[in-house]
Amino acid sequence: MSYTRLLTYGDVIPLKFKCDPDKLLKEVKDFEFKQYNPRKDIPRTGLSITSLDGKFDGIDLDSIPEYNKENNVHYTELDFNTVTDAYHKSEEIRKVVEPWKKYLGRSHVLYLPAGGYFPVHRDLPRYSEDQPSMRILIPLQDCNPPWMYFIHDGNILNFEHGRAYFINTNKMHSLFSFRDSYMIVLNVQSNSNTYEIIGNNFQNR
Repeated sequence: MSYTRLLTYGDVIPLKFKCDPDKLLKEVKDFEFKQYNPRKDIPRTGLSITSLDGKFDGIDLDSIPEYNKENNVHYTELDFNTVTDAYHKSEEIRKVVEPWKKYLGRSHVLYLPAGGYFPVHRDLPRYSEDQPSMRILIPLQDCNPPWMYFIHDGNILNFEHGRAYFINTNKMHSLFSFRDSYMIVLNVQSNSNTYEIIGNNFQNR
């Protein structure tokens, strides 16, 4: 299967993988969430599931393109593949990460308080023949209207909390939170193996 073939099944695909959101948030409550993309004054923080070295004080929550340009380095999403203690301490995180662990890149629990947002953007902003990575999203708390609006290609999405979703984030999308919203964002290597994992785990409704 290719990425193009995968998209014939949809841009937003619910998968069989699930976790218990309430239990997960209790498991990580003692960890410190740190500012997400500290270059921008937007209320949003993250808890690293992976980083360069498994620690929480790295650059994985920064803007990778801006950090690369500023420091003359060439990190990609897939370089941040060492799991942190958040992974080890949370059974529920492991449930949704384990299927992808061999192919995991930069991943985190994302927290958006009221007023937290991501402006309209594409995760792959320039056309490329290669699809280096793709996004798996697990909504955890208050990720649906009226508390959060996730707008994808002009459509407002509604999620089942705790369920993993493949989302084609090459398309324009944005989100805005009106209450404390939590979600997991996994960056996963795009290859025939990960396409097969998705293809074998569609949640048929």
